[in-house]
Amino acid sequence: MKRTLSLLIALCMLLVLSLAVLPANAEGEKVFRFAVLDDPDSFDPGYTLNSFAGPVFYNCFVGLVRYDTDDALVPGAASSWDISEDGLVWTFHLNEGMLWSNGMPVTAADFEYAWQRVLTPEFGASGAYMLYNYIAGAKDFYDGKAGWDAVGVKSVDDLTLEVTLSAPCSYFVSLLATWTYMPVCKAVVEANPAWATDFENYVSNGPFRLESYRRTEGIYLVKNENYWLKDTVKLDRMNLMIIQDLNTALNAYEAGELDGLTRVPSAQITSLKGRDDFYSITQFSNTYWMFNTKAEFLSDARVREALAISIDRTSLIEDGLQASYTPASGHVPFGYIQSDGQDFREAGGYYGITEEAQIDRAKELLAEAGYADPSEITIRVCYYTNDTAKKVAEVLASMWETNLGIHCVIESAEWAVFYQQILDLDYGVAAMGDAATYLHPMAFLQTYQGENPPLETGWRSAEYDELLTKAIACTDPAEADGYLHAAEDLFMKDYPLLPLYYGSTSMLMKDYVDNWSLTGCAVEVFDMIDILDH
Repeated sequence: MKRTLSLLIALCMLLVLSLAVLPANAEGEKVFRFAVLDDPDSFDPGYTLNSFAGPVFYNCFVGLVRYDTDDALVPGAASSWDISEDGLVWTFHLNEGMLWSNGMPVTAADFEYAWQRVLTPEFGASGAYMLYNYIAGAKDFYDGKAGWDAVGVKSVDDLTLEVTLSAPCSYFVSLLATWTYMPVCKAVVEANPAWATDFENYVSNGPFRLESYRRTEGIYLVKNENYWLKDTVKLDRMNLMIIQDLNTALNAYEAGELDGLTRVPSAQITSLKGRDDFYSITQFSNTYWMFNTKAEFLSDARVREALAISIDRTSLIEDGLQASYTPASGHVPFGYIQSDGQDFREAGGYYGITEEAQIDRAKELLAEAGYADPSEITIRVCYYTNDTAKKVAEVLASMWETNLGIHCVIESAEWAVFYQQILDLDYGVAAMGDAATYLHPMAFLQTYQGENPPLETGWRSAEYDELLTKAIACTDPAEADGYLHAAEDLFMKDYPLLPLYYGSTSMLMKDYVDNWSLTGCAVEVFDMIDILDH
């Protein structure tokens, strides 16, 4: 879920490359070689929210809508759609002639089937809440209180999908661009439930198909000759090389073994900034660390707040990471403009979090919680294998030990192990983050809603859940913003998270890559790349 789901950490940008120019391989094929940070935890778009799988899903599948190179939502598998006057019924008209990579037709029934899988609890989809909070009858189906016939998703015919919402939702079309809403081939999945690990028979409907996968090495995509817009796809292959160490990735790039990479070592940013192949983009993302609110010492919100305010975020960013991130002061980052024209973050305030450490106040909070001697406290500081996360862990541990006298034990694990630890509440504080795949505060706030959130802190609040439910159902934009702010206020009061900084991506792309753009959401779309001589 690194949608991070670290998303820090993880492909935290909307990267849309269109008409790029790259070298061909010895066979004359046009191949794009790009470095990604880690292995996905699944290749099934309905199952995971792990952002390491994003480059696969966004290039191998096409949902009803998609992003273009200007970060605008445009028709995808749906050529058009109609919305009823009350905003509840959305009717999508699919393109004719769409085929799966195995040659079977793409139909509305494939979308209905895919969404039914996501909403079936036994399937274990991390993003089920992204459907059942919006689609009429979906929550009752998920809870086992109703059958599928009661759910507002119907394939009227092969090319018509009708979706009924439980309440009007102004950003529903943005949700449709996320991979949780992407289709799967019903016939293939029913015949082979393990299809997503059967790479020789992996089936998709997008510009590329998954040809092979070698764990810790690379994900190899090849042009889908059955893609209905295949003539617009100039690449023959795409090699997504898995390189966890940023210095190794940079060395490979400088040696001409890569055409681009998603992140550069923070220590190298200053020296790289003046180069023509260096790019930086502000992201709609938040890097934070999660508190295990059930762990010893951390079950008291005062301890969590003390840890949060004792961090010097300016020093962390400038000295520890040698970067130019914006210090975080709430859960929702800058970037969403609410109905009154204000940025949501500015309107919501800063919750008493300053860029510098508030050591005296932190000690007061610890004393109030019964820890006048903070040396009694031992905190497990956990991160997954990643250069940036490691540096953050070391800085946090150093600041807590120096500023408060708290003892820290730093632990690391590969992502798959680390993520299971998150789900099992087997950590103290842990590296995490959200890189939004749609431009709305819900992209951050809903991650911690409900009894089974996709990221586990042990924190629950019925009041918080109700505020988000009201925001979704509210037809007055200003009133909806009010509910969202109230929810964030409640969330930040309890400090289940430690906000650190809002993101920007520093990356490199060869100068022969032309006509591409970066945007602020976590989507990587490469299907318009071309390879020209250089």
